[in-house]
Amino acid sequence: MRVVELRQLRYFLAVAEELSVTAAARRFHMAQPALSQAITKLERQLGAPLFDRGGGRLRLTAAGRLLMPEARTLLERAREIADLVPHAQGQERTVLRVGAIASAVSGLLPRVLPAFLDRHPWVLPRVYEMGQRRQADAVRTGEIDIGVCRLPRGEAGPAVHVLPLGDEPLCCAVAEGDPLGAGPVPLAALAGRDLVGFPRALAPVAYDTIVSVCMRAGFSPRFSQEAENDQAILGLVACGLGVALVPELTTRLAVRGVRYLPVVDAHAVTPLSVIVSAGGPPEAALLLREALRALRPPDGG
Repeated sequence: MRVVELRQLRYFLAVAEELSVTAAARRFHMAQPALSQAITKLERQLGAPLFDRGGGRLRLTAAGRLLMPEARTLLERAREIADLVPHAQGQERTVLRVGAIASAVSGLLPRVLPAFLDRHPWVLPRVYEMGQRRQADAVRTGEIDIGVCRLPRGEAGPAVHVLPLGDEPLCCAVAEGDPLGAGPVPLAALAGRDLVGFPRALAPVAYDTIVSVCMRAGFSPRFSQEAENDQAILGLVACGLGVALVPELTTRLAVRGVRYLPVVDAHAVTPLSVIVSAGGPPEAALLLREALRALRPPDGG
């Protein structure tokens, strides 16, 4: 009899989402070799490889693609089971599954959730960091109840309702000692500078927003480096490999060697929105949506 532990499924899911053992290991604050051994052990237990490790890139095999949604479902069910004891004691709580982009997890939710939970103590939030395209799919399939992302109206696909929260100003992240000084910075000052940003395939809204605001300022941005998360982008900036245009929420991340400068151009903004199911989201999701909408746009005003 093959017994798979929840811990093993958590390890597998992290690697499957990151497609990087090193990045997944950081989630668990564990050494990369230990996580690799855990994945290998799971593959032996299941009798099939879950990842294709050829060509220098990690890819899911057919078995891995089959396991991934099942692992998510099992882990979510395990979390819900853990809440059954309070229910039995008469302390009814409703699990609210929240998907959020990284900058919202670090910069927006901490400003909203504490007061929200004071008003609605019956809500038990589960927050999952995830990209906005995956959020839209997760809302559609019922994996999450509400998402916080940057999708404009009309770009979330069918069965998903988008509520714009407002426009968020962009800031310029530069390395200490950068010639741009202490700011504020006009976008035109970035003409000819190397930029660091997300690949368009990963974050089309972020990429297209930066291209659009730069073109309106009279130049085409020159991306010299790409990275797949905010921390990596800021790390490349700290290395002196370029500057980055980042949403104001990202400035909550303190990275040694990086300074954030305000951008003076009024059009240098990016959308912020909430998504829920168009087919009738749960009450807790609607309440959180209203709490987020009541918050002033994160422009410092």
